[in-house]
Amino acid sequence: MIDEKPALYVVRPDTTLSPLCTHEDDNETDLYVYPRAEDYVEVEEEDIVKCYGEGWYSQRVVPSLGGGPGYGAEADDVWSIEEDVLEALSSDGVEIPNLDLGMAHGEKARAGAI
Repeated sequence: MIDEKPALYVVRPDTTLSPLCTHEDDNETDLYVYPRAEDYVEVEEEDIVKCYGEGWYSQRVVPSLGGGPGYGAEADDVWSIEEDVLEALSSDGVEIPNLDLGMAHGEKARAGAI
């Protein structure tokens, strides 16, 4: 069951749902799978509030000391949406979680690095 607040999910080709988030210091129209939410969510038809259309799917390579995805490096799934869809989400009260995954994230949390 989905919480009272509307959340944004993507329907994958295998018909499973994944919650989405944005990354701090990244393009706000690029959405990623939200790692802090449950992977499997049982959704009833009455839980669906609105469908916002389609996004463009791609993969973004996770920085590593190897080659790209074809060489064993990891890649994040990313869905790009139009700015008008982002505005519609905001006006409908859909809050998209924002994760700070930057290198200095731990330092900011400890108030260390200046």
